[in-house]
Amino acid sequence: MKDVLRLHIPSNIKYTRLVEDFTHSAMEHIYPDDEQIRHKLCAVMNEVFVNIVKHSNTSNIDELVRVQFEIGSDAFMISIFDYGPGIKINNSLPPYDKKYISEKYEFRKVVDGVVDAIVVNPYSISFTFEAHSELDKLESNRLNEIEFLQGHGLGVSIMTKIMDSVTYSFVGEGKYDWLMTKKL
Repeated sequence: MKDVLRLHIPSNIKYTRLVEDFTHSAMEHIYPDDEQIRHKLCAVMNEVFVNIVKHSNTSNIDELVRVQFEIGSDAFMISIFDYGPGIKINNSLPPYDKKYISEKYEFRKVVDGVVDAIVVNPYSISFTFEAHSELDKLESNRLNEIEFLQGHGLGVSIMTKIMDSVTYSFVGEGKYDWLMTKKL
């Protein structure tokens, strides 16, 4: 049997701390002796919520961000619904052409690696992180790239590093679902 916890919250940056507190409280029940993992999961939720506030249409259409934790015996899932613009793959929004299924696309370069997007089906993409030490490769005249990279894609990078799986799916009528799973 799964326990389900839900939080419906306005798409406003001022509620970021509330989302983190909700996450921390929920994770105290799952990881009572591991403050480090609770802190990491709060960072994940911070990144998702801030990205939704900044990049989705959720606040523009006066909708709530819907957060759901499903806690099972071997894993827990975090589902976050928003009304986003979607994620383009080869300049296409979902539904993606079937020829893109199973293909991997570079989504974002970050300082320590690359986040790739893989088209799972016409409505969903999953994200993976491939680490490399970009700092070792940067020449002194390219150090200004670090500043650029730090502001682009770090949220998805953090999510993919901490969670066991991260997907983003179109569920209809302009609505998308971030689904992240962490094995216990």
